Amino acid sequence: MISTARSATILRIDAALCAACGLPGLIAPTWLAGFLLPGQETVLGLATATLLWELGILLVAYAGLLLLAATKPRLDRPVLALTAMADAGWVIGTFALVAAFRSSFSIWGMVALAVIALDTALIGLWKLRLLRGHPGAALAA
Repeated sequence: MISTARSATILRIDAALCAACGLPGLIAPTWLAGFLLPGQETVLGLATATLLWELGILLVAYAGLLLLAATKPRLDRPVLALTAMADAGWVIGTFALVAAFRSSFSIWGMVALAVIALDTALIGLWKLRLLRGHPGAALAA
């Protein structure tokens, strides 16, 4: 079985990263748009600041769900696996966006996105390691 502390810790760290990434979009979406995508008024037909604000809402809500999952006495493997897949999707999506629209991003924006993607990848790998090492249900604090 997976230790209660370990699975809860992973989910709490993931929640902290998601909240830290989402809050700037909620609090200062216009600044964030200028930092990441200077001079880019729209993305896929949406105002950049609006898109980042909506992404902030999603990330903060996801962080809340992760914290909720961390409080459960028993965490099913599919839940942990789903969050690991979400991490993989975030990393792949980040690098795909930067690769496709490299000229639109600021250098510091690309650095910030790369650091976040790396952190997310490490958290996802930590979850996969936890899943692979323990065939039973994961436990959360």
